[in-house]
Amino acid sequence: MNNWNDYIYYLHQRIDEQDQRIRSLETRMQVAENHKDDNKQQTVEKVEYNFDQLKIENLEGTLHIGLSPDDMKGIEDLSVPDTETSPIHQQLNSELNTYLNRNGEQLVREIASQHQISPETIDSTVLIEDIAKQLPDRIAFYEQEAKRHQRNLHDDETKSYIADQIKHEIRHSLSNYMEGNDHR
Repeated sequence: MNNWNDYIYYLHQRIDEQDQRIRSLETRMQVAENHKDDNKQQTVEKVEYNFDQLKIENLEGTLHIGLSPDDMKGIEDLSVPDTETSPIHQQLNSELNTYLNRNGEQLVREIASQHQISPETIDSTVLIEDIAKQLPDRIAFYEQEAKRHQRNLHDDETKSYIADQIKHEIRHSLSNYMEGNDHR
């Protein structure tokens, strides 16, 4: 009979221990849920973006400037309208790629020299490829800008304006890249 009593006593203690453990876990879970609700709304004071020039780095994915995840609900597409089919866009893309292929390596060497950086420490091919990948978006950006601000320009004037702006960006971006990276 003693064995039964001991066994029952043992089971009773185990049930009490399990009951206390369950209560403790329920309390912790409730505290965690309450804390989660308290921290749900966080405010970001100020975020500044400066996209006025090409950046020489790989960037993949989609960046939606000025939108929070809550704002994204129900939005299908925020991309820039596809202007790649316009004749000006196609011509400029071709011309600027040719410009990069012919002058890119020399341009990288020239700007590296201005910043007293040895050209051997820079992989100009990677830089040129990175810039070339960004050309369609930059052409579209300046094409839209030209339409908004300079409506009376002829196609040749528009092409010249866009090409000049992008060539200036290329030089400026390469210069910033050389300043910001230690290649010595």
